Amino acid sequence: MSTSVETPRDVVEQLFLELPSRDAGRFAARMAPAAVFEIPFPIPGQPTRIEGREEIRDYLASRWSGTPGIELHGIRPTIHETTEPGLFVTECDIDITRPGAGREWVRSSVNVIRVEDGLVTLFRDYMDTGRIQSMRMAAERAEV
Repeated sequence: MSTSVETPRDVVEQLFLELPSRDAGRFAARMAPAAVFEIPFPIPGQPTRIEGREEIRDYLASRWSGTPGIELHGIRPTIHETTEPGLFVTECDIDITRPGAGREWVRSSVNVIRVEDGLVTLFRDYMDTGRIQSMRMAAERAEV
């Protein structure tokens, strides 16, 4: 058992180290019980705000299971600390293989993340919804 205390930046770094597994339970475990996950520019039909750890877990499990054939190999976040303690802005590049495409690094999102008392209370995901939607359509075509 570790006796070290994670800094807010450690929490953010660990969150992105774990994300390639697309394990919604593991991701949600880093969220506060009343955390908020916001998607200001969602894929049509998707929510813009999910409230609560369990709801975030369920949403992500569903979203990630809806992208078969996509392999996420790694995430390279650039983490920017702000002048407000516990508030971070990240720029994320992902190492991904998509159906019908080779392996590549792409910019996937910019995030605003707030960490309080060792847990994420806000995860705002400015994701590239156009790319995600095209990946889903390519995955669906590959299944046919």
